[in-house]
Amino acid sequence: MAFEGCCGQPTTRRGMRDRPGQLPPNPKPKGGISMIYLGSGRRDIRGQVSGNTYVVADHRRHFRADPEDVDHLLRRRDFILQP
Repeated sequence: MAFEGCCGQPTTRRGMRDRPGQLPPNPKPKGGISMIYLGSGRRDIRGQVSGNTYVVADHRRHFRADPEDVDHLLRRRDFILQP
């Protein structure tokens, strides 16, 4: 582990994050609701009702969710409706 920067904090490993082209495509539900992911890092979220898996990340925040999954997603702090 290399140390650099302020206060002896370890450096992060470069090249380990998912690149935009490496994420699997999100489902395109009929009548989908536009949402935004506010968290950090990659998250694979399974829709509670539809069973769809939504893959979001720092570099892919916008996605469309099945209308039946929206209420469940909005209970989490890291998802909001797109205005």
